[in-house]
Amino acid sequence: MTEESNREIHFVRLNRYLAENAAVSRREADQIIFSGKVTVNGTVAATPAEQVDPETDSVKISGKRIWPQQKVYVLLNKPEGVISSSEDPQRRNTVVQLLHGVRSHVYPVGRLDMNTSGVILLTNDGDLALRLTHPRFGFAKTYQAKVQGMPSARAIQKLAAGVRITSESGRMETTLPAKVRLVKSFERNALLEITVHEGRHHQVRKMCMVIGHPVIKLTRVKFGFLSAAGVPLGRWRYLTQEEVQKLKGKPVL
Repeated sequence: MTEESNREIHFVRLNRYLAENAAVSRREADQIIFSGKVTVNGTVAATPAEQVDPETDSVKISGKRIWPQQKVYVLLNKPEGVISSSEDPQRRNTVVQLLHGVRSHVYPVGRLDMNTSGVILLTNDGDLALRLTHPRFGFAKTYQAKVQGMPSARAIQKLAAGVRITSESGRMETTLPAKVRLVKSFERNALLEITVHEGRHHQVRKMCMVIGHPVIKLTRVKFGFLSAAGVPLGRWRYLTQEEVQKLKGKPVL
């Protein structure tokens, strides 16, 4: 049996391959494919969903070979007023625009609301992005929420047990159990630390609204084990090899 036959093959969608390696967005990749400019092993691609083997298939745009790019992993301390996207039709500031010096085409892992600051990861590693965002992995995100009023012990317990919130589609859904603690109390406000294991739309804000204590200011202080310690607001750093291995659930050598 040859080494090639022993190789474990990981197919990816064509539009994802282009988005990760051709410096285009997923939407732009779809448009290029539908225009007939993309070929896979000499055959014009018909759909963005076509599966390709990054290691062996020859993918070209207008005759130019698109090679797999080196994987890049960036931690950004996102300020408020910036959207978690690679591009924005409304021309608002995006997280990618803050990555001065990063030449690879990376995209944010999950979403962080425009008015929420804190830790966000960006990468061109689609497999890791899926691992960190898919509900079945239950990746932890920790927030500090300054809320109106002083939540009672019973309200905090309710928040931790799970509350009913409106999903992005308009359905009522119950949040998974969360870890909640009172960090500090002020005269009229309180600071809560909330750790969730899912990524519902505006989840933490909706959770606090349900218990009658709307969020005034929200910051994501941890993404798994990663924090923005030492990274000023609006700045970024590359992840270390050890951090990447840990995120992938692999032993650090």
